Amino acid sequence: MEAIILCAGEGTRLRPITNHLAKPLVPVVCVPILEHILSNLEKHGIYRAAANIHHKQEDFFTFVENRIFGAMRFSLVPEENLLGAGGGISNIAANMKPAGPVLVHAGDIYTDVDFTHALRHHRAGGALITLLVRKGEPEIYTAGESVVDINGIIGNPADSSWKFTAISIWETDALKFLPRPGDFGNAIDAMIALISTHRGAVSFFDIGDSLWSDIGAPKFYLELHGKILGQTQHIGDGLELPPGVRTFGTFCACSGAEIGPGSNLKNVVVLDGGVIAPGSRLENAIVGPFGIIRI
Repeated sequence: MEAIILCAGEGTRLRPITNHLAKPLVPVVCVPILEHILSNLEKHGIYRAAANIHHKQEDFFTFVENRIFGAMRFSLVPEENLLGAGGGISNIAANMKPAGPVLVHAGDIYTDVDFTHALRHHRAGGALITLLVRKGEPEIYTAGESVVDINGIIGNPADSSWKFTAISIWETDALKFLPRPGDFGNAIDAMIALISTHRGAVSFFDIGDSLWSDIGAPKFYLELHGKILGQTQHIGDGLELPPGVRTFGTFCACSGAEIGPGSNLKNVVVLDGGVIAPGSRLENAIVGPFGIIRI
């Protein structure tokens, strides 16, 4: 299996963080989320991946230059104009020319989902597309083993409803339902076309209790650190907290952070370039070169 990672969005919901860094490269516990995605792919034997890029393209080229890829073959596919999810998948696939199933993964999703299990389920079911889903806001409607509707567009009766994780597995035959490479389009339109014309073509896989988070907004970004670290702290390599700093709850400070002595910090993430003045009192906050975001 190969992977397509959708990284072209402008990350408007995560501003002002994304004014300084492309969203898929925003660090989670001081490591870019794209690095977490690639590491999970490698863990499950997926060694070929490509990402579309548009906003802050230079950030991605720097990431590639600095990463040691080993067995992973990773490429970037720039978009002069945003193509949407459907157009993005189609354009990347035209460059990759995948020989088998393709895992499509949004670049702002952090997860530890077992992709090996998901692929096994996909192959056993024989569907053209398998959507990875979880409990939550109803978006994906299912009956038996099949997806019968998305966002109520078709109106088919359903047994259950799920939230889409923004991760899916596509057979190459399903890619033909996407826009032509270079054209704008929505991936949901391709899924709806398949559901409407090919019974059982779209299936689903419940990720269960796997860790999953959309970092699309600062609130979710801070909450994710709480899920990963709990009531503990992470201090970046080479960084030492000055005298009198007290931390409570979740605390994460990356190597390039500056934290003044005597600060009291509860549920705080400090990114590279973030500065906390001496004696500060902060709670539920993200600090970076953009200043302080209070949640």
